[in-house]
Amino acid sequence: MDTQKILSLSEKFRLSKDKQFNIRLHDHGLLRLIPISVDKEIFDVTDKIFFHTLINSTPYREMFFDHFSQKSDDKHGPFLLDSINDEHFLKISNVHFREEIVQVVSSPKWSCPPITKKKLSEVKELLNFVVNSECKSYFLEKCLTFNSSSQEAVVYEHEWSHSLTSYYEYVVKDKLNKKVFLLIITYE
Repeated sequence: MDTQKILSLSEKFRLSKDKQFNIRLHDHGLLRLIPISVDKEIFDVTDKIFFHTLINSTPYREMFFDHFSQKSDDKHGPFLLDSINDEHFLKISNVHFREEIVQVVSSPKWSCPPITKKKLSEVKELLNFVVNSECKSYFLEKCLTFNSSSQEAVVYEHEWSHSLTSYYEYVVKDKLNKKVFLLIITYE
């Protein structure tokens, strides 16, 4: 019998994190853009396989706080990895993606100063860099539940979830440049 090594999907598609970009929105908010280099083949698989691969990849295994992040085997942001699946990612139009990011960073947040015009311009420039005609954008729907309940402390998935008051996560598949972008906005 011929024995071959069986690779996990995340190994097969070789997802690797590139240099991260941060925009400090104000003292209590941070926008992170995390580029992930991928094999072009990953753009030819179903969304179910794509998100399964992403969720189980090393670059996705990270907890995010406002001022820093930390690698974690079983957590991502304020969520447990086991609680995230492909169905939690909602496809949105690129226009909606841009508008929603601008709205999120511009809207007033409890006990946070407003974003400056200079910072808003930086966010818009970053969006111009990320979005092109070949991109597909997604929103992690679990953020809605976290953001609505975090003020009430109803449900925290792990002991560090309480360090954030709001968490927004978007995934952009950029077939043209063979990149996947995680755009994460955190508020403490």
